[in-house]
Amino acid sequence: MDNNAPTGSPDDHFAPPSTPSTTDYRHARPYRRSVELRHTPQVLGQRPIQALHIPHYKDPRQIVVVGVCSSGKSTLVNRLREKGFRARVCAQEHSYVAHLWQLSDPDLLVYLDASLHTIRGRGRTRWRQQMLDEEHRRLSHAREHCQVYVHTDGISPDDVIARVVTFLNNHQPEKG
Repeated sequence: MDNNAPTGSPDDHFAPPSTPSTTDYRHARPYRRSVELRHTPQVLGQRPIQALHIPHYKDPRQIVVVGVCSSGKSTLVNRLREKGFRARVCAQEHSYVAHLWQLSDPDLLVYLDASLHTIRGRGRTRWRQQMLDEEHRRLSHAREHCQVYVHTDGISPDDVIARVVTFLNNHQPEKG
């Protein structure tokens, strides 16, 4: 008997979803540079004029931060920006595209890691080891290419930022 022959079941016309390819970018958000709009005190008529404010960075290098969920990526990026660095998070752990982090063309790749115990302690109480293993698999390409690796278990956000800033200060960009 042919295993592929229709059985008369109403589900025969449904096909299983195809496996995502490495060129499947539909789930990835396009990169957008951070630009603030602020009101100027000048008013023409009744409408305020919008001025384009482009942040000034003390360090021109593009820093991309990847890592498992609840490892401290957003906190690190926010603190780096406060200190005048160009930094952004890449949600690599949610992507099937192994090289998604490279699309930002970073000068520095920072990888943050955390254990299941720490992730659960940071609010993800239903997380299982299988989910963490899957994120590690998706992040393996970034882990192999990162310049800075920080395991955030047992250290404060201040310690994480200090380690990254120390690395940045010790590896200044070449003056052209």
